[in-house]
Amino acid sequence: MLKNLIADLRNVRKTEAVLPMSDDADRAASYPAPYPDGWYKLADSADLARGQVLPKEGLGQRWVVFRSDVDGQIGVLDANCPHQGAHLAAGTVEDGCLECPFHKWRFAVDGKVTDVPYASGHPASLRAKSWPVCELHGLVLVYYSAARARGVEVDPPYALDPIAGLSDMAYRGAYDYPRPVRMHLVEFAENSADFQHFQPLHGRMHIPWTPWRVPLMGVRHSPTWELDPERPHVSYFHDDAILEFNGRALPSSGARASITFLGPGGLTVFQIAIPKLGSVILFHTHLPKAPMAQEVQFRWYADKKMPRLLVSYVVGSWISQWKNDISIWENKYYKARPMLVPGDGPVLRMRRWFKQFYPAESAPAPVTSLPLMTI
Repeated sequence: MLKNLIADLRNVRKTEAVLPMSDDADRAASYPAPYPDGWYKLADSADLARGQVLPKEGLGQRWVVFRSDVDGQIGVLDANCPHQGAHLAAGTVEDGCLECPFHKWRFAVDGKVTDVPYASGHPASLRAKSWPVCELHGLVLVYYSAARARGVEVDPPYALDPIAGLSDMAYRGAYDYPRPVRMHLVEFAENSADFQHFQPLHGRMHIPWTPWRVPLMGVRHSPTWELDPERPHVSYFHDDAILEFNGRALPSSGARASITFLGPGGLTVFQIAIPKLGSVILFHTHLPKAPMAQEVQFRWYADKKMPRLLVSYVVGSWISQWKNDISIWENKYYKARPMLVPGDGPVLRMRRWFKQFYPAESAPAPVTSLPLMTI
C-alpha cells in the first residue's frame, strides 16, 4: 500500500496531455450533420421576465426570445424582421407582442403580424418565422429541426414531460462551463454506450470541482445502456458505482447514477441516488454554437433533507469526472466504421438510435418571400 500511496502522491493532480490543436473543420467532416433535431436550452426562465427580450444564437440560427407582458407566454422568432431586416432584439414588448424598432411592426409569440401602424390593413398571412418553445423546470427550450430551418413548418414529434418528483426537491445551484467544448454533440451520446472508457478515464476519485485525485481512492463502474420501450426518443444510461480503497471495494459505498437522454443530448437528466441520504437531479444541457462547439450548462436540484455540502460534493464529483472526457472529445475524429471488439458496449445500437434525429427531408423548401402589399 505504501508503494501505491507514494505513486499516487507523485501524480495526485491529473494533467491533461499536451496535444496539437486539431483542425475543427477537418474533424467536422468526419461526423454526421452538426445539428440533430431536438430540444435545446436557450435560457433560464428566471432570465426572461415579462416584457423582456433576449438575442440568442445556436444551431446555425439567430433568434430573438421574448416573454409576453400580458400572459407570460414565450416566443422564439428569427432574429431579423422579415419586413426589412432590423434585429428584433432591439425592439420592445408591447401588449403581448414584440415590436420591431425600425418600423414598429408587431409580432405575436407565434410570429403572426398583429399590427402595421401606418397601414390600413395587411394580409393575414404575414408572419415572422417562429420556433416551437416550452418551459420545463425553469428552463426555456426551443425545438430545432433542419426542416424548419429550411422553411418547412413541422411540429415537434415529441413533447418534454415534467420530471417525476422534482417539484418536491429544492433548487441547489447552477454552473456554466466557461468556454464552448470543441466537440460534436453525438460524442456525448456515444460516450454513454462506450463502456470500456469508464475505468481508464473515470476510475479514480477526485476532489470535487478540481482535477486533483484522491490518493488510493478509486471508483469501480458497472454501466448499462437501454432504450425506452414506449418513447423512441428516450434512452437511458445507468452506472452502479462502488468506491475502492487501494483496489478493494468499500462496503456500503455504492451509488447509482441514471442518465436520461430526452433526444440527441440537448437536454439530459441525471438522477444520482445515494442510499439512505437522498437523490440529486441534475440537468446537463448542450447548445451547439458551431459544428464543433457546444455551450454546456448544469442546473441541479436535491432532496430537501440533503445537506448543501453533500449536494455540492456529488455534483462537483460528477463535473470533475466529466472534464476528464473533454481532452478526448476535443481531439477525436468520428469513425464511421469503428474497430469494435466484444465488450466495447452497445455503440452501434446507440448510433442506430441516434439516426432518428436526422429524419428524411424530401419536401422542398417553400417560397418564403413576403407578398407585396399596397399601403
